[in-house]
This record gives sequence, structure tokens and C-alpha cells, in this order.
Amino acid sequence: MNPSPLRLQLWDHITRELTLSPPSKLILLVIANYTDPRSLKASVPISLLVLKCGLKEPEISRLLIPLEAGHWIERLRVLTDAGRCVTLHNLSAALIQRALQNSTSI
Repeated sequence: MNPSPLRLQLWDHITRELTLSPPSKLILLVIANYTDPRSLKASVPISLLVLKCGLKEPEISRLLIPLEAGHWIERLRVLTDAGRCVTLHNLSAALIQRALQNSTSI
């Protein structure tokens, strides 16, 4: 599977331009990897972040707080068919926009 140009732009921006801890960048890179080029949404649950980042859930939860406060990610709570509330994570619109702007200014 070839990565989309959007994903490449996101990866480049996250790795080169953001001054964050390696685990925080890893979380953003995982979300970027699942970001759909058409909808610009990833809808990544914390369970997938735990699986792909290799970190424990409490550590991921702790790292998500400053990422959300810094407007790097957005949270969306949804109800499953079973009536359970699940939190999904996406890159913020502002982060995506900056990544796209940076790639066109090169």
C-alpha cells in the first residue's frame, strides 16, 4: 500500500517541524497514518494507539492531554451500537492545514 501524498506531508511536518517528545510525535504519526485523504479524519480509538505505539493505556492517556490542549489533536466521543461511549482521536484541522501549507511553500 502506497502512502497518500497527504500522509507523507503529515509525516514530514510532524517529524521535522514539531517540537514534541518522541512518544507524543509517535502518537501523532500513528493518527496521521490512519488519516483518510478525503475526509481528513482518522477516528483512532485509544486501543489502536496502545497497539501501534507499544505504550500502555495510562501512558497514552497521559500524553493525549497536552496534545489536545496544544490543539494538535481533537477528540470525538461516539456511542457504539452496544451503547458504550468510545473516544476517537483525529489530528486537528489546524495541524493538517499547517502541514499542507508547509509542503506547498517548499
